[in-house]
Amino acid sequence: MNNLPNLFLIGAPKTGTTALAKNISKHEKIFLPKYGRERFFDAITYYDYQEDSSVSSIEEYLLSFDSKEALKATYRLDPCALSMYKQESIDNIINFSPNAKFIIILREPVNASISMHRQRLGYIDIKMREISDNFMECWEKLEERKEGKGFPKGCRNKFLFRYDLLYSYELYLPYIIKTIKKENLFIGFYDEFIGEPDEFYSKIFKFLNLENIDINNKQINKPKIIKKSKFLEYIELLSTKSFTMRSKLGLNGKKITLLKKFIFSFYIMNDIKKEIANQKVYDFFAKTNGYLDKLKYEYK
Repeated sequence: MNNLPNLFLIGAPKTGTTALAKNISKHEKIFLPKYGRERFFDAITYYDYQEDSSVSSIEEYLLSFDSKEALKATYRLDPCALSMYKQESIDNIINFSPNAKFIIILREPVNASISMHRQRLGYIDIKMREISDNFMECWEKLEERKEGKGFPKGCRNKFLFRYDLLYSYELYLPYIIKTIKKENLFIGFYDEFIGEPDEFYSKIFKFLNLENIDINNKQINKPKIIKKSKFLEYIELLSTKSFTMRSKLGLNGKKITLLKKFIFSFYIMNDIKKEIANQKVYDFFAKTNGYLDKLKYEYK
């Protein structure tokens, strides 16, 4: 098949994967599907329940890459970030697209955890919103979460709230490095991505054997904390459950999204103080940071 995805962006949330996918797809030889993330190979990590998956078959998945733009591109990119966490996902990708290339970005785990916590506070849906505005209160819940408790009410994406697992890279990278051919694996680091973007993109295009282009390194998915509100919860419920009513009002999905953004904009909290992790968190990630230092030395 000519429409096989052959470039996969994998890695932890809040490490810049969304921005990187959008930015490198500005290259004429890299195709990114319209909706960006298909959640096929990483569905087993993202969803607790298979019925929640939005893509049910490989045929349906490939429809996103079945266009003239996709077929003429050198690379068809799937930013299935959470594939990093399951050996099964990595194996499935390689079996599906044997010559595929992989890009990983890694970020210092404490800052990444705090950023992920803040992102959870941008959700109105109580199933996706953290139980507390205080990062350390949520971190203290990790022992309960190991037992399947302490998650937001009705949560169906529990892994997203396991900061300890999300950023313990040493649990996942050894298998990835052993399994993926060296010439097909690029490991980059968030601090260079943010601090030296021109050099970072130059390395990626060299890895892909593509002509280097200038990239405006815009931040995407910047965390916006929305004040908790019963009214907003009602709006969220209305937008997701009342399809018949929305149809009668002529409100399609795009209009609903724009309306929600407008309403939610009045509840964005701009004066939230920066969250601080205590020594317990730094001690927990000491091994991970040591592993990161080793990778930086090997992949500089």
